[in-house]
Amino acid sequence: MPQNHRWRYWSLAALGLGLAVVIWISANVPGSGARPRIAYAENTTASDALASPFKAVYEAVQPAVVGIEVTTTTRVMNGRIMTATSFAGSGVVISEDGVVLTNYHVIDGAEGLYVLSGEDEFPAELIAGDEDSDIAVLRVDAPNLTAATLGDSDQLSVGDWALVIGNPLGEQFVNTLSVGVISGLDRDVRSQSSGRTGSATSAHMIQTDAAINSGNSGGGLFNLAGELVGVTSMKLSNNGYYGYASIESIGLAIPINTIKEIVDDLVAYGEVRYPRIGVKLTEIASPSMEATEDMLPRSLWVTEVEKGSPAEKAGIRRDDLILEADGERVTSASELQSAVRAHKEGETVKIQVYRIPGLTTIKATEKIPQGENLTFEVEVTVMD
Repeated sequence: MPQNHRWRYWSLAALGLGLAVVIWISANVPGSGARPRIAYAENTTASDALASPFKAVYEAVQPAVVGIEVTTTTRVMNGRIMTATSFAGSGVVISEDGVVLTNYHVIDGAEGLYVLSGEDEFPAELIAGDEDSDIAVLRVDAPNLTAATLGDSDQLSVGDWALVIGNPLGEQFVNTLSVGVISGLDRDVRSQSSGRTGSATSAHMIQTDAAINSGNSGGGLFNLAGELVGVTSMKLSNNGYYGYASIESIGLAIPINTIKEIVDDLVAYGEVRYPRIGVKLTEIASPSMEATEDMLPRSLWVTEVEKGSPAEKAGIRRDDLILEADGERVTSASELQSAVRAHKEGETVKIQVYRIPGLTTIKATEKIPQGENLTFEVEVTVMD
């Protein structure tokens, strides 16, 4: 090969190698100006693997959750009646003919009631309400209502998914979904009522960490099957001020199994016909669970027995100290109330008392005499 041809050959070879190197650098070195090679998944948001398990539940049950608006007459000014209107809370439709569940504290003091469904507003009628259970039942005449399916709150377990649907903070955040789990069951809660009714004690509440805020009251607690298992009632909160522990994510709902019986009574009788045994009580918050020479046991002091009541017929007397109901220690009136209400009318509840003869005559300087434990079979009765 002639010398000049050989030189051209090697020059072309070197040029080709240089171009290959440049192309390789452009494709592989960051910052070289080449478009990055990114793998894009197709239809990611539609993938069954990424679909939310809550979306279908929300779409199915959200129409059954409504807003509750109340009006109250405030004053007369220049011959005109001035009224105040406020978005008070939430409610859940439980029958297609317009029966709506909500909290008693949501409608307490209202002179006018309205149900907000979608973009429509309808006047509502209060069928009846019960302050003790914090449940009220309304009726609304509205077309095409969607009713929630009532579930079985006795089947709930800690760790189950919990979906809360309601209207936190009113109209601005209607139809809000918050998701959490069932955090606890059978919670006895003593709190300051958020309505106009003062302090309240609620027994056997469902605890959840799903967000519950003002305006959620009366809304729905649903399971993953889309069944209504509770009505959201309150949340516990403070900011840790004055030495109190800070509280977060403790929301409470009334179990639907408790509500079913209440609703039946409210619709049929206009009140809840609670079974009771006919005693008035004072809680003795003693540091001792047992009686000693200088201290009464933690118990419920019977301060009055109603004449003709089941308690009187069974033999319970004034100044008896109630210790147990159905074999379980009771230290609060709500615990005894729950034990009694766990029975149907005509059934009996076993009440154990500690009786000290002449209890109210014992002086502070005297030793407390030994009493005796007595057990009574008390018939559960609905009393006026």
